[in-house]
Amino acid sequence: MRKLVGIGVGPGAEDLITLRALRYLERADHIFAPNNRGKTRAYDIVKDFVDEEKVVFLDFPMGEDLRGVYEDTARLIDETTKEGEVSVLITLGDGTIYTTLLEVFHRDSLNDIRMELVPGIPAFLAGINGIVEALVKKGDSFLLMDSLKDEEGLTADTVAILKTTRSGDTFHRLKAAGYYSLYLENIETDHWVMTDNPEKCKDRKAYMSLILARREPWNMAAILNRIGDRIEVL
Repeated sequence: MRKLVGIGVGPGAEDLITLRALRYLERADHIFAPNNRGKTRAYDIVKDFVDEEKVVFLDFPMGEDLRGVYEDTARLIDETTKEGEVSVLITLGDGTIYTTLLEVFHRDSLNDIRMELVPGIPAFLAGINGIVEALVKKGDSFLLMDSLKDEEGLTADTVAILKTTRSGDTFHRLKAAGYYSLYLENIETDHWVMTDNPEKCKDRKAYMSLILARREPWNMAAILNRIGDRIEVL
């Protein structure tokens, strides 16, 4: 039997991967890791736990049509993984949330290989935990998006928007819709920053960023008192 395991490695801190993920990473015969124009963020999180000779980097240039890349990657995994072997494909965050991982897994060339997904911590959960706040309370609704398309139609109590590149504009649109926003960038890394001021983030275009917005105002004084200097405030 051959096996392919998809592992979400979380948002940035190596000690946030699960024990199951660690066991697979240590025992895998092959470890496939995305490479986005020289950036290997997922691999950087787990590099201390793996044998680098087992690592195969995959070119995933974000922002391009990747359908051909998915096909080529699936064929490479199929050809590389021999009978009795286990291959691992890692991804940032969790493998089921806005990820290329399942685009690869669902290719026809991998139909005869057993599969498993190991959950990872997505950035929006790491972010809300980092500021010691509730994402939703009893009776609340929550909406996750990768961009803000129609703020006038929003009804959720809390909204998370991932990979924000027009943060200042998004802040103002959410405010007009009755939301209070918080910008977080590079969550669970040494460069973690946040702000509730749209002027402070309007020119920032970090891929590893998100906005958390809710109907209830953020108590920044209380948040800062809880977290100390662990997160830089812009």
